Amino acid sequence: MSESDSRGDEAFVLESVRRVLAGDIEAFSAIVNAHQKLIAADLARRLPGQDVQEVAQDAFVRAFRALPSYRHEAPFRIWMLRIARHAAMDFWRRKYRRRSLLFSELDDAALNHVETAQQARLAEQAADRDAREAAREWLETALRRLSPDDRAVITLVELEERSMEDAARRLGCGLAAVKVRAFRARRRLKAVLEDLRPEKDYAP
Repeated sequence: MSESDSRGDEAFVLESVRRVLAGDIEAFSAIVNAHQKLIAADLARRLPGQDVQEVAQDAFVRAFRALPSYRHEAPFRIWMLRIARHAAMDFWRRKYRRRSLLFSELDDAALNHVETAQQARLAEQAADRDAREAAREWLETALRRLSPDDRAVITLVELEERSMEDAARRLGCGLAAVKVRAFRARRRLKAVLEDLRPEKDYAP
């Protein structure tokens, strides 16, 4: 947006403000239309996505009520952003207040149940991390057992998910050749992974 466009938009908004203050309530829709994308984008960085529209509406209601206090000390969009950010802060205050009230109303048995559920969730998350780490180490060990050529094609095609055309270009070979190399490398990797499978050590 050019500087002249910006000045024109600001003049249009200020004229809409003047009309609202003069009693033309319908003119406030022009203010909303001029700022709704700006406000939504700013709130999207501060709130869960499903709450942006509700808080944006709250911000415009606040702006309408506070319009007589606008003193032209900053561009109107800056004034609107300040109101929207205060609305976002109030959203989080209400959310944490509700959460605190909820916990304060629970009896000891319910609190123990919540605590147990939280501990179970944390344990499950830790188990998932351990499983991912074990899988990563298993794959890295298998890759080290492959030849450099097999390791290169597996890394490009499987791990980095590059196209066959891109892999062929990077490896300096034809498309048909890289397809054959990828097929054979996958087969060798599968055999190595089966050989390294942890359960194999405990099989009856």
